[in-house]
Amino acid sequence: MWKNHAEEDNLQKSGSKLTLPALSDSKSLPFNRAQPQRDQALKMDDLFFSMWGSNISQVPLAIHNTMGHLKSRHIEVSHWQAYIYEAIQQVEREIACLEQMKEMAERCLQERRLYSQLMRDCVALSSGLCLAGLRQDQVFIKLKKEEQLSNESGEVLQKKIFILLDKLSSLKTIHSQLLMDFQDKVEAIKLTSRCITFEEETPCSRLLPAPCKSIHVSYEEWLSHCQSLKLTADNLVKDSSSWRGNLQFLLANQKNSHERQRCSTGESLRRKIHDLTKINDKLNMERQSINHEISDLTKSAQRLANYIHNCECRLHQTTHLLDFLNQRPRFELCLDHPHNYLTLERHDLAAMVAGLQLVLQRTQQNLAMARRHLAFVEDKLARNAQTLEVVQRCQNFHQSFRLAVDTAVVLSNKPRLCGTLDSSNPHTDLQ
Repeated sequence: MWKNHAEEDNLQKSGSKLTLPALSDSKSLPFNRAQPQRDQALKMDDLFFSMWGSNISQVPLAIHNTMGHLKSRHIEVSHWQAYIYEAIQQVEREIACLEQMKEMAERCLQERRLYSQLMRDCVALSSGLCLAGLRQDQVFIKLKKEEQLSNESGEVLQKKIFILLDKLSSLKTIHSQLLMDFQDKVEAIKLTSRCITFEEETPCSRLLPAPCKSIHVSYEEWLSHCQSLKLTADNLVKDSSSWRGNLQFLLANQKNSHERQRCSTGESLRRKIHDLTKINDKLNMERQSINHEISDLTKSAQRLANYIHNCECRLHQTTHLLDFLNQRPRFELCLDHPHNYLTLERHDLAAMVAGLQLVLQRTQQNLAMARRHLAFVEDKLARNAQTLEVVQRCQNFHQSFRLAVDTAVVLSNKPRLCGTLDSSNPHTDLQ
């Protein structure tokens, strides 16, 4: 201190005058690497000595402009930090909504695949009867249509899941970029604040700063980077939100279409079972009637056979008696009443036996026809029962699985999910 005062007195006596170096404005500040410490700053004593008696009217203005630029820069970066933070929150919420939508879509796809397999089993079961008219049956047509609808919706949903994964990857990429830019702005704000609050007399002011980075960008490039990053994030969030709404609408439409087709197939199955049950009841009644008819014809045939047997026995007896009468000698062998009545009785019995045999023959023919009809009815009844069993099994398969699609709408981009990402939380940096 005493040395400084002595130098000042000598300067005043000599009348010499020192001039300050030219002040630099904000446009001509050097951005190259810092020089060594001996060329970078003057000692405080030399600075005070050089400023003594000089024209320092420009110094406060330069200091004021520098501090103003630093404060403006601090405010601008803080604003962009808030914008980036808001973009990070929106991207995180959108990623959480997409993750939820992905789980829903994958669950729907799994259900579609299981249901398609079930429909294939039903179609294979219904086509296993190898009946010519089955492929034109309404139940087969409905089952085939439902299988086709399930396969097509599964393919569409699989493509949508691929698109969802791509959008999710884009959001995670921009989220990483936003976090990196946010951390850069946090560090920049800290350094700018340090420059604003810099005090020369503190111990920290004696410490050397870190080496300056040689690569710089212009202000326009920095502003363009910030705007482009936020615009990209906003566009991705907007596009993803709109796409989620379309996917949710698609899932709801698919569910409604499947439900309508399912109800139509179920109605066809119930109608088919009802018709087959009516046919089965009718065939059972017809079989019962044929059995009664066969029973009556069998009894009639037995009675006719008994009548014929009795008539033949009587005819044999009459013929035997007539043979005895015809053995009478000479004039005793005459056509008297016993002979005439036995002859007439034998003729009547022979005619009766012939007539009864014709009736028995017709009865046996009717009985054979009734038995063939019974065999036809029983075969038809068996085939109808088999078809009824197949349709009932198809109905059981069809009712054994129901689509349990969660139709919770995930359209709003609201902060209702927390901690969805494992990235660093920027909340603490804003506090």
